[in-house]
Amino acid sequence: MTTHFDNSQSVTASQLYKSTCAAYSHSPSAVQPVNCPIEVCFSDEAQAQLAYFLRLLKQASQQSRWIMFIGEEAMIDKQLLKGAGIDINKVLLLKNKKGLSDEVLMEKALSCGNCSAVIATGNIATFQRDDIRYAAETGASYAFVINREFKNKVTLH
Repeated sequence: MTTHFDNSQSVTASQLYKSTCAAYSHSPSAVQPVNCPIEVCFSDEAQAQLAYFLRLLKQASQQSRWIMFIGEEAMIDKQLLKGAGIDINKVLLLKNKKGLSDEVLMEKALSCGNCSAVIATGNIATFQRDDIRYAAETGASYAFVINREFKNKVTLH
């Protein structure tokens, strides 16, 4: 079952988490794919986004598929991931991009069906493409985009 956000180009991690928490309680190993990229903004004012993002990644890590971070700038601290209950053995970091854009790499990773979540950084608008939307839906995967403008402002206590 796909969670649709009518007329949405993107959604936030909190919107997705809140819309899927009821479905998660019935089937904890099932990712509820969405038909648009999921924006994650980390800032002192939006610490809840980090919590929702980590909860969604925990759900994704319960599948027998990978969680892929595209580039080191997208990677989250491993201790933070472990503390959130995410299986580190299912986390991949793609470092060698071979000159391909993050958008192209995301589409490829989503469409192969081997990832329950793919995470990149950048402006959400550049990821609001039909090929990414289709790949996320077809691969039953989450497509997260960390907003770079807020990434460096996060304060972890």
